[in-house]
Formats: sequence, C-alpha cells, structure tokens
Amino acid sequence: MEPMSKDELAAKYEDPEFQGKLFRLTSMGELVGACLIANNFRPSKEFYEAIRLTSYGEEKVQQFLRKKIPYQEARLSCFLEFSWVDLLVDVEATDDAVLQRAIGDHIKNRDMNYPFVFGRELYDRAFEKLTLKDETAHPSLSETLEFLDDTPQGVFQAHNMVTGPYGLLDSEQIRFYSPDRHPELMHCSDVNCNRLHQVHFATSQTALINKHRREVTRTLRRESETPSAWGSFLSDLFNSIVKPARDDVGDALIPLIGDALTEDELKRCIEWLLDKTSGRLRALMEGLGVRGKAEDITAHLNRAEMMQLALTLGDRDLINCLDSLVHSGVIRVPKDEVRTPIVNETSFGKFGLTAELGSRGVRLQARAMNAAPLRLRHLIESMYRLDRVDDREELDWQLRSEEADSLEAKLDIYLQNRSPREVLQALVLARKSNAVTACEVLRLREGAADSPDFIPVILWKLGFGSNLNRDPHKQFWRLHEDMERMVRGNPGSPLGPTLEQFRGAVANYFVELETVLDDSLSFTVWALTNDHMTSKRPFTYRPDEEIGAAHAWLQEAATRSGDNALEYGDHVSLYGLCRGFQTLAAELVRMAGVREDYVRPRHEIPDWSRQQHLQKFPFMRTAPFLDLTDRAREAIVENLHKISRTLVSNQVYSARNDWLHGRREVAPPDRVRSSLHAIGSAVQAIEDAGFARIPYAVSSRTSDGYGRSVATLASARDFEFSIFNPTRYDWLGLPGVGDAVHVMNAAVFSPPNHVLRFVSEVSSPYAEMWSDYPKRKPRSQRAIKSIDATPAPED
Repeated sequence: MEPMSKDELAAKYEDPEFQGKLFRLTSMGELVGACLIANNFRPSKEFYEAIRLTSYGEEKVQQFLRKKIPYQEARLSCFLEFSWVDLLVDVEATDDAVLQRAIGDHIKNRDMNYPFVFGRELYDRAFEKLTLKDETAHPSLSETLEFLDDTPQGVFQAHNMVTGPYGLLDSEQIRFYSPDRHPELMHCSDVNCNRLHQVHFATSQTALINKHRREVTRTLRRESETPSAWGSFLSDLFNSIVKPARDDVGDALIPLIGDALTEDELKRCIEWLLDKTSGRLRALMEGLGVRGKAEDITAHLNRAEMMQLALTLGDRDLINCLDSLVHSGVIRVPKDEVRTPIVNETSFGKFGLTAELGSRGVRLQARAMNAAPLRLRHLIESMYRLDRVDDREELDWQLRSEEADSLEAKLDIYLQNRSPREVLQALVLARKSNAVTACEVLRLREGAADSPDFIPVILWKLGFGSNLNRDPHKQFWRLHEDMERMVRGNPGSPLGPTLEQFRGAVANYFVELETVLDDSLSFTVWALTNDHMTSKRPFTYRPDEEIGAAHAWLQEAATRSGDNALEYGDHVSLYGLCRGFQTLAAELVRMAGVREDYVRPRHEIPDWSRQQHLQKFPFMRTAPFLDLTDRAREAIVENLHKISRTLVSNQVYSARNDWLHGRREVAPPDRVRSSLHAIGSAVQAIEDAGFARIPYAVSSRTSDGYGRSVATLASARDFEFSIFNPTRYDWLGLPGVGDAVHVMNAAVFSPPNHVLRFVSEVSSPYAEMWSDYPKRKPRSQRAIKSIDATPAPED
C-alpha cells in the first residue's frame, strides 16, 4: 500500500459525519498521549476492547504481537498512532462514548494524570519543592508523582471533552486547551527576569505502553518510512471545524476562569450556572450523583472541579455568567482593574485572542492586530444589512453628511472621521433593532441595552480603550469651581449662597483636597524612592499598601530633620500634607548628598546590560530619583518646595476652620479667594509635574518608513505626552502604552523625554489573590540565560 496525499485522503474520507468522528477520536487520542503515568499503568479491559481496528490495524497488531508487545498495549498503540499509511482505528465501528467513559475512569482514578496548572496551587508548590537548573526544573518520575500527589486532577479540553476530577466530561462547546507536560510554573531569582520557566514533568518510560512505542514505530516504518499525509488532512479538518481565524474564539476563557477568579468567585459562577442555564448543568451534575441547592453543591467543590463543570457549558453561558455577576457586584471588579490570566497567559487563534475581565464584563482582546475598528465596522454591517434595500436606504440617510460615490465609501469616511463613541451613539441607538443586534453580535448579558452604560459596554466589548475619559481629580476641580462661584456670590449676602450652603461646600471641598494631596504625595514618595527594578510588580503602584509605607517614610524623614511638629500615620493632618512636599524635597536633597549609599548591587544589574550596546540600563542606584538627570532632580526639588510653600504661606491648612466654625460670617472674601487661588495653583503644579496618578491613554500613533513610531498619550483634560519607539530603554519593564499609564514627566532619566511611567493596581479579590506574585528562589539558584530568552522590546 502506497502512502496517500492529503487530497487522496480527503477524497477517500469525504463524508462530513465520518470526518467529525475521526477528528473527535484523534483528539481523544491526544489527551491520552499527553497524560502522565506511573510504571505500573495498564489500560483497562473496557479501554482497549472499546478500540475497534480496521483490517489494516488488525494486521499491524499481529505484527506487534510477534515483536512480544502485549495485546493490550498493541491495541492501545494503534489508538495512539491512529493511522500510518491508512487508518489503524475503525472510526465508524469504535463506540466513542464507551471509549470516553473508559478513559474517564482512568482519569478519575488518577491512573492517568494531568497537572492542574491554574490558580496558585502548583505555582506555590513549585516554589517550595522544586529547583531551577539551566532555566528549567526536571523532576524525576517519583518526584513528579510525589509533587502531584494531593493536588487536583488537571483541567484541559480537546474538542468537546474536558479532563478533570470527574473524569472526561462532554462540553457543549468545542475548544482546545491541550494538556502540557512542561508547564511554565516558576520564576528564577533574577529580579529583572519576569518570564515563567518550565517544569518538565516526567512520565514513565518503563510502563508497557511507553516501553514498546519505539518498536511500534519501527514496525510501521518497515512498511513505509513516510506515512500518508494525515497531519495535513487533520489540520484541514481542524480549520474547517474549529475555525481558528474567528475573532471570537472562546478558548481564551479557559485561562481567564482558571487564573483571574478567586475560589469564592468561582463558587458564585457555578451557582449562577446551576440556576440560569435551563437545568443543563443540573442535569449533568445529577448524572454525577450531585443534587441540592446551588450553594450547598458549591460548598464542597474545589477549583478544579468547578472549572471542569463550567467548561461543559458554551461560551455564551460563561460570558453571560461573568458579565451578570460583575454587573450585579457579586464579582467585584473596580473600574480601574482589568483582570487577565497570570500564570497561564497565552493567546489563541489567528488574532492572538486573550480574555480580559473588567468592570464592564468579559472581552476577547486581539494581540496580533488592533481588531477594535474592524469589529466596529462588522457590528454596523450586522445592524444594517447592506444586501437589503431598506437597510441600505436607512444607513445612507444616517450618513447623509458624508460625500462619496457609494454607501460603502461613505461608511469608510464616516468611521475614519468620527470617534467610536460618536459612531455607536448615532447608529446603535438609532433604532431598537440595532440595539438588539448589537446585544446578539457582542453576546451581551440580558438587560444590557437598558443599562445607562450600554455604549461604554459596547466600546469595551469591541476592544477600545476606556480610560481617556477618566479623571481622578474631576471631583476636586468641580468642587473648586463651585467654591469660586460661591465666593464671587458673597456667601451670606441676599443674592449669594447661604452660609449653610457655603459651609457644606467647604466641608466637601476640603475632604476632596486632602484626598488629592495625600494620594499625590504618597505616590510621589513611592515613585521617586522605591526600587522598582526589584519590586514584585515593577512600576506598579498599589495605593492600599504604599500609602502607609509612604507615611512611614515621611515620618522617618521628618524625625531625621528634627521637625517634631509633623506626624504621619493613619490620619495625616492637612498641615502635615501641606508640609509633606517640603519634607520630601529635603529628604531627596539629603539622599543626593550620599548617593553612593544607594549604589545597586552588581547581582541586581541585568546581564543583558553588559552583553550588548543597543539597550541601556540607567537605574544604577536603588532610588530612582538619584538616576534622574541633574536638571530633572533640581526641577523636582524646586517644584516640591513650590507646592508646599504655596499651600503653607497662604495658611491653607487653617482655612477650613476659618471658613467653617464659630462665626456668623465667613472669612473675608479676599482671604478666601487667595486661599482658593493657592490651592488651585498647588494642585495644578502637582498635575503639571506628573506627581498625580492621572491616567494617560493612546490618542494617536504615527510611523514612518524607517520603522520609527510615535505614540501620543493624552489624559481626560488634554495633557499630552509623546513616546517614541524604538528607544534604548525598551527592556526596562516600563509599562507599555496601554490604558491608564501614569506619566511623571518631571522625572527625566534620559533627555529629552525618557521619563518614569507607572500603572496602578487597585485593591480587589483578584489583586489579593496574586499579591505575593512572583515568588523567587535565592540568588544561588539563578538560571543561566540563553540568548533566545532575551526579552523582546515592548511597544
């Protein structure tokens, strides 16, 4: 028999039903082939008898038997190989349900093992029990089995089959998240290396099924060194059935559910799915012998069990579940938080899709290209079917102000010259059917169209950035304008605001002022004095942790200077905040006088800085302020003194009491105006220097034919900053130019405009779950770098 080409195989096995079952069985075989087994593993009778072989397969079994390969292993080998010149397995005769049940029993009984790579369990265990050598860990078989002992069975999916503690369950959705014997689970000791390193788990090579695999391969090759083109044929089947070029591949939901939800949040998800999926999940669980109230069921489930159960449902169910629980606040996702997989960060399909969970729900974000504008165009064409006369006329009327020869050209021009928000407000809200279509295309939760944030939800789902309109000082400036208006109206006068109205505004205003000053002062202390290169989260500000640390730092600085009037603790007075900028400035000057005390240890300097000349490492001291340019350091100290001087000299710290208490009349208008002017000037100076956590997002990008590009970042109040690419500082781990980047434009470490930039991480169950990540072994266990592991420049 001669090997067959892909076209010959497609002609011989052209029946779609046959192809579908073939694809499912080969996927089942890949699950079996990727498991970890002990030396004593033997397939059960039900397992190997469920495998039906073709006459070609039976012929090969007889050859295997003559080579002293046991009968069970001979049949299982045919299943694992599946084909050579022709099919070894009889696809039509094999009962895939029986075979799946037999494999599932082996998985449930832990005869076949998979590492449960999601969440913290294996990552933390690897840190405690394994050692990296040459950037990887290689536990022996006994060490592998001991390591996996008492850990959950791994959850993976191939086709519509999901592995896990319950065995091998059917899913309503075809997905692929294949088992991995070499998962990335460990960080090395190099603080400048942020990638995860592999753990190579061992499987038995002396178990009979593996012991005879070489002889099986040799026997097959005696007939033909080259098999038929099954790989290409199955690849075509994969493309036709899975359609990996889709822009909504739901496989990315698997690592999101595994890594970005706490165990309690997963329980709420399973409870929602039990009650909101028309009894489908309940029917499955009843088949597993589990009944009862949703909360009673989840009380006894672990992460792996819940993941496996969730993945038996379709993508639409999972997305609606997460969207609904986030919207209702059951899963608390702060506005500034975007949850992504941590240990299992990967992308899927042609578009490189990753799943993200934000305050507006789940979205599938494309890494391979900017898909958001293309999705917007597709959404419009879904709402207005251009092959229908009435829809074409309606859209043409909507775009009547655009001048072009065709409707398609009008739409192109319209999309190029309008913001996505304008487009959605004009077209989605134009008629009810459009809103219904948008909900269906984007798989929005029930009731989304009636929500006041309907358009922002659509923008998020499409993949557009969402932080350009966010301004953390918006409330302060609104109150500031209200105060100025009231003062102009002369509080207490017949035509002005009443004293009660004025004093109420004063109370709110000063509360907001204290918030602004405290946050900005603490952020600036952290940004200029924290060693970001050795931080667990480089250049990432965590307010809940860092504000207290900044207060302690300021107290130590004030004590060192002999200023006993300043106290920084759980509650800092307005006077302490006004003086705090001066205290910070004085301490930075002191640190600059003893710069050599802050020299970075040699082992903390990345190896790449000494191995090439194109990328630079400028942070040779452990306090970033000391590595800024001379001019930047002088300007920062001057600005800090100016801010403090402006606030203190105008006695802002006592203005609140003067305006609120013990008088029938307010303070003289001139004094109030002077204090308001001082406060406004100080806060403006804080913002101008970048001492505030104002988010910047990309507003435009330009590039030239030489590979150079410029990303212009803008804030909600039109502050702008440009970042050029490529630069000599692309390997420092500075945050990319995505949403919510804080730019400290006064902190220049290389002229003309290489400045420190940061991101914020808000408090949430997700942040708490990963609070001590990454974990690193001592320096003595550091891996040797290989040249292909050098980090790539970030955009």
